[in-house]
Amino acid sequence: MSPVNIIKLSATPSTNTYLKDLSKTCFLKDYTVVVTSRQTKGRGQVDAQWHSQPNNSLTLSVFKRFKGLQVSQQWYVSMAVSLAVFNTLTHLKIPEISIKWPNDIMSRSKKCCGILIENTVKGDQIDSSIIGIGINVNEKQFNNLPLASSLRLATGNYFDISLVLKMLLQELEIELTRLENQDFEAIFNSYNKKLFRLDAVAVYSTKTAPAFNAILRGVSKSGLLVLEHEASQRHTYNFKEIKYHF
Repeated sequence: MSPVNIIKLSATPSTNTYLKDLSKTCFLKDYTVVVTSRQTKGRGQVDAQWHSQPNNSLTLSVFKRFKGLQVSQQWYVSMAVSLAVFNTLTHLKIPEISIKWPNDIMSRSKKCCGILIENTVKGDQIDSSIIGIGINVNEKQFNNLPLASSLRLATGNYFDISLVLKMLLQELEIELTRLENQDFEAIFNSYNKKLFRLDAVAVYSTKTAPAFNAILRGVSKSGLLVLEHEASQRHTYNFKEIKYHF
């Protein structure tokens, strides 16, 4: 793997924010990493909070520049990062892994990893991305979070967090190199095959439809969820427009 500049912090409110602020004051090389054992104000999608336990979680952010990646293709960054985490957990033998759209990583239908990607845009192209990843590694309990899990809970095994980090950075470089090589179709197909509840009937709801059965048929190339309703009608949904029911 390429040489990596890893900045280790004992604590920080947000690794994404730290890396974003750092990028404003100096030129960052690809795969500059900020990692902490204690993140006090971690963020998830659409201002949601990411909860992590000190010294038991892996919380990091990675800086990556791009050339020739269109804003219209930004969804591929999310897919590539999701695949990198999925592949890392596969190597670690975490059971029943899947990707819950848009980029939560699940084990046995419980969330063990969250991803937050923040892009810097210049004109019609993505100049760089700050890729925030939080993995629940050795936590043994989650108070009032029944749908959360950890690698330890999923397997019964204790994990070396530094080893998980090393494997994750290797997989990130593999998937982001595929992205830079414009291997879009392979990324798209790999992502869709690993979707949580793919081709299964499940209950969903929207603001206008309290509850309905539908079959998840995949995600479009623009990042929309594709659901098949009754009479084989297919509809697409934006993130936060639809809710899964467990």
